[in-house]
Amino acid sequence: MLHYCGCIMEPIEQGRRAEITALQEQLLLNHIDKAWRNVSFYRKRWEAAGIRQDAIRTIGDLRKLPVVTKADFSEDLRQHPPFGTYQGKARPARIHASSGITGEPRPVFCTRSDCEHIARLSARRLRAQGVTPKDLLQITLPYTLYIGGTIAIEGAIALGAGVIPTGTGAMTPSQRQIEIARTWKPTVLCSTPSYALRLAEVAEEMNLDPRCDFQFRMVYVTAEVLTPEMRSAIESRWNCRVYDNYGSVEAAASTYECERQNGWHINEDSYVFEVLDPESGAPLPDGEYGVLVVTSLFREASPFFRYKVGDIVALWDAPCPCGRTFRRMSAVRGRADEMLKLRGISIYPTAIERALRTFPELGMQWFLVLDRSSSSQQITVQVESANPLGAEQKNDLAGRVSDHLKQQIGVRPAVAIFDPGTLISTESAEGRVKTSRIIDRTAALASQQSPGSDAK
Repeated sequence: MLHYCGCIMEPIEQGRRAEITALQEQLLLNHIDKAWRNVSFYRKRWEAAGIRQDAIRTIGDLRKLPVVTKADFSEDLRQHPPFGTYQGKARPARIHASSGITGEPRPVFCTRSDCEHIARLSARRLRAQGVTPKDLLQITLPYTLYIGGTIAIEGAIALGAGVIPTGTGAMTPSQRQIEIARTWKPTVLCSTPSYALRLAEVAEEMNLDPRCDFQFRMVYVTAEVLTPEMRSAIESRWNCRVYDNYGSVEAAASTYECERQNGWHINEDSYVFEVLDPESGAPLPDGEYGVLVVTSLFREASPFFRYKVGDIVALWDAPCPCGRTFRRMSAVRGRADEMLKLRGISIYPTAIERALRTFPELGMQWFLVLDRSSSSQQITVQVESANPLGAEQKNDLAGRVSDHLKQQIGVRPAVAIFDPGTLISTESAEGRVKTSRIIDRTAALASQQSPGSDAK
């Protein structure tokens, strides 16, 4: 291992581009061979596309393979219950699934080797953010089908650090979480961004100062989009640095921020990331935003080849000032399946959140409500105020927020201000893994009126 800026670094993290590419191609060829022999889900698709196994010899040849979507996996599960054919022939040591904001969770098998590999990648990301074996981590992520809590725990253990697995507020009440943090003195808080802020609120309700009454020196967040404004709010409330982490059940521990916090480094010895044009599917050059597509290079079970994750990101090659040469990924601009078009303008919930965070009078909870008819479409931003307001104050604030959204996203939505705590219950906020910000009233109404609906 190499030392740089006080951080331990693995040699491959500083490898030459030719060295990294050669390793990727070696791993890819082995991965393709195993999938051809053991995973009928991919072999049948490749054969249907007229692709022979020997057609893939380089990383560039990946573009010959068809893109795989969530719908493809869902159809495979429907035809081959309960686990589908995309898992391959390997038996699982552990089964995870998508977190399931929409639709049914999709099972993903992990062998023991897969679990150990992901734990090593998780340890790498923690190490890059300054976590050491001397640290004690309080992990407020759930240990469930959702993979984030599992890999945070196992990554910390693989690094040699200690773990307090308190889980979400639904598992360990928030007041108890604060008591544990105060008494046991963990040095790293692992959380979703919104729950990190909620814990700061609870600490203050208990007459404690999050800035000086705890030993946290950093906050590790994942699962939700972290806007710059939310990062700043967490750092201010807890008086420590916040590190963001991106991944998914299909691309577990695939990226990490380093101490420079200038994009996410991609673990290129384990994954290949591509960015495609959302409409044409054509590869996009560095720096241009498009849909993220991921290929795994190590999985014994549930391998992923050109899987469309759906997040809108950009990639670039330029080495980071930290000394790492792995390619980097931008912050997530939004999700392709959450993009709305209103009067010809593309709107992402993340852009709305960034605009809302510039108003100190607003609370953290908000939703984008969509009302559609055959001839029109209307969006309303529902957002809580930070403190109770009178009707006139709400109207004034709603007008200012609407004006600012017009400037930032090009569309003037209706804005409705709600009292604190009225948009979602505390229990729901503390128990969730991630939040879907879009409420489609049209879809909800259609479901209620459908003859096959369970709603009464």
